[in-house]
Amino acid sequence: MALSLGWLSAAVSGLVCAHALQRLCFPYFWRDLVFLLRVVRYGARLEFYRWRRSVRTVLDRFVEQAQRVPNKPFVIYEGTAHTYRDVEQRSNRLANVFLDSVGLQRGDCVAMLMNNEPDYLCVWFGLAKVGCTAAFLNTNIRSGSLLHCLDCCGARTLVVGSGTTVSCRRNEPPIRDGPGSR
Repeated sequence: MALSLGWLSAAVSGLVCAHALQRLCFPYFWRDLVFLLRVVRYGARLEFYRWRRSVRTVLDRFVEQAQRVPNKPFVIYEGTAHTYRDVEQRSNRLANVFLDSVGLQRGDCVAMLMNNEPDYLCVWFGLAKVGCTAAFLNTNIRSGSLLHCLDCCGARTLVVGSGTTVSCRRNEPPIRDGPGSR
């Protein structure tokens, strides 16, 4: 009996010391463990969806919502409500323009230099409907940095927002086309 009490007290004191040491040396251990388990769970779920071939994108979810509640406001910008139907129709028109007039193809990378406005979402969804990858660029970059970003992402097309055209040219030489322009 005395032997078992000795083992029990040693085990309890060992656990208390281990807990104190863990709290002192690794204060975020349990938070990190919970986060890691969530990441593993989401990764497993994504692999399961990929295996079932049912990965859903933001565009898929938007189209479902646009069909389900077309008259519900999707974006309210400067006091104007843009419904799911409005954004869906505009993104469809832009997708047709990207295919017919611009000549984009599935897999192309397109850079977007736009401010936060409803057209940002319409252009993004239109590009996604075509199958293009969008490279979102910071609107504060100027011509030299812009050319570098376009080189890095491999974009051959740049979509510029209405309020951004002036800021691209302010205090910077214009972007030239052709060989030797960089």
